[in-house]
Amino acid sequence: MKNMKSLFFSGCSYTFGDELDDKFNKRFSKLVSDHYECSHFNMAECGYSNDAIVRKSIKYLESNKPDVVVIQFTVISRVEYFTNRGQIQNWAVQYPRANRGNTNVNRYYISVYNKILGCENFWKNVFLFDSYCKSRGIKYVSLVADHFDPVLRRPEKHYHIINGFGDHNNIGYWKTLCDGIHPFFLHYNLLGDVRDSSSWSNYTHGKNGGHPTVKGHQLIAEKVIDLIDHI
Repeated sequence: MKNMKSLFFSGCSYTFGDELDDKFNKRFSKLVSDHYECSHFNMAECGYSNDAIVRKSIKYLESNKPDVVVIQFTVISRVEYFTNRGQIQNWAVQYPRANRGNTNVNRYYISVYNKILGCENFWKNVFLFDSYCKSRGIKYVSLVADHFDPVLRRPEKHYHIINGFGDHNNIGYWKTLCDGIHPFFLHYNLLGDVRDSSSWSNYTHGKNGGHPTVKGHQLIAEKVIDLIDHI
């Protein structure tokens, strides 16, 4: 795309540039905006859930009109909720079984949460954001940074365990409404699996799951530029 004036980026720690020594100059949002020689605003924060990413993105877009939006969806086990006083809370749980210190969190993940619920909420957010952008004539590209959950990759292997819930194609209700919407999955299509030593150069060492290195952000930037050019 030519003659762009502004870009908007939203997401979690991946888009924020967590673990980079110079995140404001090395993260992919800066690389993409430099490519198009335009301004940009990066609203990403570490630990954001898909609920928070979509809600805060829409709130920003209600009063701002960037040329293109780049939204990055995140781990499906994270959730945003409201207290009875209307306060917004966010659970940034990556591994539900490992959370043993918070009674309230444990109660939710033991009694309510399962991977199907997380996957449904993910696609519900994808559908909501796509519908909003279409209603406003907003151009966008979407990325997914969740390498923890295979339900997103092969839903047909999971939905069949719930009788009838997956409908005829066993991919879930909200995904059936996302026909034609194709977020780009970063890990399996670009960065590789962090458990594969051959892909470690794309990640920062020291954390299970890690975050993209400078090289990883360069790869993401190249892909985002390609996606924008093909809108």
